[in-house]
Amino acid sequence: MRLLAALLLLMPVPALAQTVLIRDARVFDGTGTPAYPADVLVQDGRIAAVGPDLDRPRGAVLVRARGMTLIPGLHDLHTHLRASGHGGPEDMGKAWLAHLLNGVTTVNDYSVSGEMIGPIRALTARSGANGQMWAPHLNLAVRTGVPGGHGTEYGWGDAFTLKAATARAAHRAMERALPYKPDVIKAFTDGWRYGRGNDLNDMNVETLAAMVADAHAAGVPVVTHTVTYGGAMDVARAGADAVVHGVADVPVDDALIDAFRQHGTAYVATLAVYEPQAVRRFDPAEWAGLPPAARAREERARRAAQPAAGVISAANAHRWQVLGANMAAIRAAGIPAGIGTDAGIGGVYHGQSAVREVALLVERGGYSAGEALVAATATSAAIMGQADGHGTIAPGMRADLVLVDGRPDQDIADLWHTKRVWLSGREVPLTRLRRQLEDTAMTPMPVVAMTGPIWTQARSDGRTDLGTLPVDASEAGADHSRIALHQPGTDGADGVFMMAQFGAAPQPYAQAVVPLTPGAVALADASGFAGIAFTASGAGEYRLLLETYGANGGDWPAATFTAGAQAAEVRLPFSAFAKAPDLDALRALRFQLNGQPGGTAWLELDDLRFYR
Repeated sequence: MRLLAALLLLMPVPALAQTVLIRDARVFDGTGTPAYPADVLVQDGRIAAVGPDLDRPRGAVLVRARGMTLIPGLHDLHTHLRASGHGGPEDMGKAWLAHLLNGVTTVNDYSVSGEMIGPIRALTARSGANGQMWAPHLNLAVRTGVPGGHGTEYGWGDAFTLKAATARAAHRAMERALPYKPDVIKAFTDGWRYGRGNDLNDMNVETLAAMVADAHAAGVPVVTHTVTYGGAMDVARAGADAVVHGVADVPVDDALIDAFRQHGTAYVATLAVYEPQAVRRFDPAEWAGLPPAARAREERARRAAQPAAGVISAANAHRWQVLGANMAAIRAAGIPAGIGTDAGIGGVYHGQSAVREVALLVERGGYSAGEALVAATATSAAIMGQADGHGTIAPGMRADLVLVDGRPDQDIADLWHTKRVWLSGREVPLTRLRRQLEDTAMTPMPVVAMTGPIWTQARSDGRTDLGTLPVDASEAGADHSRIALHQPGTDGADGVFMMAQFGAAPQPYAQAVVPLTPGAVALADASGFAGIAFTASGAGEYRLLLETYGANGGDWPAATFTAGAQAAEVRLPFSAFAKAPDLDALRALRFQLNGQPGGTAWLELDDLRFYR
């Protein structure tokens, strides 16, 4: 059934209307000019004209907008679209819909690896047209960090966050990153953990400056994870495009403001992720728009917090006060500020958190409603180097438009009342997308039928027979395990040799992850096979996990196998897995090596394949 649903999703359908005349709107164009009455004509995905009493072209869709305000599409410059915000399994499709439903038409995603960029772009190339999935415009990032720094401690592996501690290593990291043609580089520069735990390593100025130089030479902006005054000063001196998360330890001062101004560094505070949830209140329209799983999470949190309702820790209260005061100082100094949220983190919901962030600029930063809307539109586009293409309402600009019932440039609460959204001139079917968001079923994804061979060493470029790139993973923690893969090449090796060095945590493990489709974005259908076979040699017992769409890691089917010093074939029928596999929703095979803290283990694999 999943395969049928995916095929139906991708069947060609007529393209949506490309000529639209929006009549009698209050136009807030994103430039800071007060709203004015005008018509807006959209043709071929772009704004063709703005002015009074425009002629209606033959066949144009007429939208009567009297009493409503037309604004440019909103931005969110910091999201994790593979995380739900409510603890559910990864469902990028629903995350995409949630942004569009709230008028967010451009999103930066920091939860992808380089290998995922191409497949995601193919999936969303013409959002909503000719059967493509609906998604906002995506700025997809490659992540970089420093060994032992933030962003490296979740066990996602070296290929997910590229690591560098010197300028020389930074150049090598960019040599790996830039061929994927990312839209942005996300650099984790600051290891301060807000006093809640042990701090992690920081990135030095020289390393970040090398990344910035290489990225800028390729026309790619660099934004950072930075949360301290000292870190923000380093980011400005390195010439990065934006400090993301904001200074949360001490007040900003004239020296830092001058550094931002001198080096052209913007500020993205992500207040929504730091707002103390114990005292958070939802606008009625905001609450009504939450998907069921998010409402359930909030209701559970309310019940759990009843004895301490409204109580926040002194550390969180201090951080919240500092962040707000610094946001006001940034505004007063005229430093460009954009909108970002960290959506996907627990309680920070996709789409709605961007609207909430705009409101927080008004509430905490002293912005007027109009100033906050400029931050969410034109300024955010400019931070990404995209101001010549979108972010304002003017002839020639991409027609990402939001029609709001009310005057959000005067009362920011009206921003919750989105009535219509256009993405590159195509009207987003909000009612249909709302139903899809509230449906508990996973978003259908493209499915690739498996043919049998997976990783037989037929290629000498380090990739599998399927064209995918094997990567590493481990348990979470700053002291996590590591695994190295030695693959066949000119040295005549027969199989893939894996050596794990275990970390200090109890029950450490390391994994070799074999994606079954590029970037493990599309799903793999192995339903025509009986199991998985391979030749193995090793020293003990191992696990094979089937990474599966629609399930969190703890729910992936797993089976154990043993391997000795002499290579021998292992056959694992799907019936041997502890949970019945969903064979048309596979994403990757994970070979797991377990051991003792500080110990080592090895495994050699060859001729990995599905068998009938």
